[in-house]
Amino acid sequence: MKKFRYIIIVFTFIAFGCEDYLDKQPYDIITDDIVISSAEDAESVLLGAYSAVQADGAYGNQIVGSTGTLSDELVHTGSFPTVAEFDNNAVLSNNVTLQNLWAAYYAGIYITNVLIERVETITIDANKKKQLVGEAKFLRALMHFDLVKLFGGIPYAITSDLSTLRTIDRTSATDVYTELIKELNESVSLLAGVDHGNNKRANQWVAKALLARVYLYSGNKSQAGVVANDIIENGPYSLETNYADVFKGDSDEVLFEVFFSVQDQNAMAFWFRTDGRYEYGPSPQIQAAFEAGDARAAMVEPVGDGRFQVAKYTDRATGTDQTVVLRLAEMYLIRAEANLGNAQADDDINTLRTRAGLTGISGVGLDEVLQERFVELCFEGHRWTDLTRTGKADVIMSVINPTSWQSTDVLMPIPQREIQQNSTLAGKQNPGY
Repeated sequence: MKKFRYIIIVFTFIAFGCEDYLDKQPYDIITDDIVISSAEDAESVLLGAYSAVQADGAYGNQIVGSTGTLSDELVHTGSFPTVAEFDNNAVLSNNVTLQNLWAAYYAGIYITNVLIERVETITIDANKKKQLVGEAKFLRALMHFDLVKLFGGIPYAITSDLSTLRTIDRTSATDVYTELIKELNESVSLLAGVDHGNNKRANQWVAKALLARVYLYSGNKSQAGVVANDIIENGPYSLETNYADVFKGDSDEVLFEVFFSVQDQNAMAFWFRTDGRYEYGPSPQIQAAFEAGDARAAMVEPVGDGRFQVAKYTDRATGTDQTVVLRLAEMYLIRAEANLGNAQADDDINTLRTRAGLTGISGVGLDEVLQERFVELCFEGHRWTDLTRTGKADVIMSVINPTSWQSTDVLMPIPQREIQQNSTLAGKQNPGY
C-alpha cells in the first residue's frame, strides 16, 4: 500500500511517489520552491500529479469505496468506524477518511498548479510545453470535478501561491462547472495530436470524455451528448466483445485508467476481497439489479457463508489492478441520456445490453439509463453521484438508512480541519453539518 508524508500548508498537501513508467522520476515532495528548468523537470512534476490520483484518498480506494458505501452499491463489511459513517450516511466533519480524500485531491491540484505556472517560464519545445500544460489541465479538472460533485461549492484552486491558498474561499458549484468546461476545452486543444501509446496519460480524447461527463453533471445534457457522440464516432476506441476484458488492463475500450504496478501498488483488492481487509462488499441492491443472464453479474462473486465480494479488483498480492476512470461504454450511456425518448437512446442502451447477453428494450427514459449505469459501471465510482445529480438519492437512501438519512446528506461536509486552517471557510459549512 501507498505510504504518505504530509506537509502542513494550506490543504495539508500530501507527498507522493510513483513508479517511473516512462523512465522519469516524479517529484516526491511538494514545496513552493520547486525549480522547473527543463522539460525533464516538468515531466517529473507532471508524473507527480498523475501519482496524486493514485492515492488511497483518490483512485487507489476512496473514489470507488467510500462513495460506493454512501450509495446503494456497497455496504460496509469491515470494522473501520469512519467507513461505517459513510455507509450510514452519517459522515461527520472530523471523519479522517473524508479528510484524507480532501487532502489527497488538493495535494494533486497543487502539483498541477506548480507545473502550469512554472513551465511557462522555461524555454522548451512549444509542442512539448502544450502537451505538458494540456495534461496538467486535464488532471486539475478531474480532481476539481471529483471534489465539486461530492462537496458542492469548493475552493477552486488554480494558483500555487501559498498566501492566496491559505485564505481561499469556496466557489459555487455552478461557477466551478463553468471553469471546468473552460479548462477542459483548453486541454482538448492543447492535446490535439498527442499520442502516448497507452491509456495511462491524457490525450485529447481523454479530455473530451471528461468534458462530456462534466457537461452531463452541469445539466447541459445536449452538449454532453454532442461530445460523447464525437468520441464514439471519431475516436480510436472500441467496445470490448466481452465485458470482463475491459478490466484486464490496456483495453481498447478504456480511454484513461490510473496506472498501478508491483512497485507502485494500490489496495483496491485488499479493501474489497475476503482474503484482504474486506471493508466493502456488494450491496443487496446491486446484487438484485442484474437480470438473469447478465454477464456483468460476474462482478459480484459469492464467497460462501452468504457473503459476496466485488470481483472487479482481484490482485490483492501485488496491487496492480488498473482503476478505470473513463471508458467508451460511459460515452454510450451519456449519449443515451442526452437523447431520452428517441431511437438513439434505445440503440445505445441496447448496444451495452447485447454485449452483456441481454435482449433489447425500447422507450428508454432516465430510469432505464440509470439502471444501465448501475450495472454497467458498477464499482467504478459512479453510483452515488448518479443518485445525487438526478435527485434520486433522497428517495432511495431514505429507505436504506431511514433513521440516519437527511436530505442534506447529498453533500459531504467540508472537513473540519480545513475550516480550522482556513478562516475564510468559517461559517460556510454545508447544511446539515
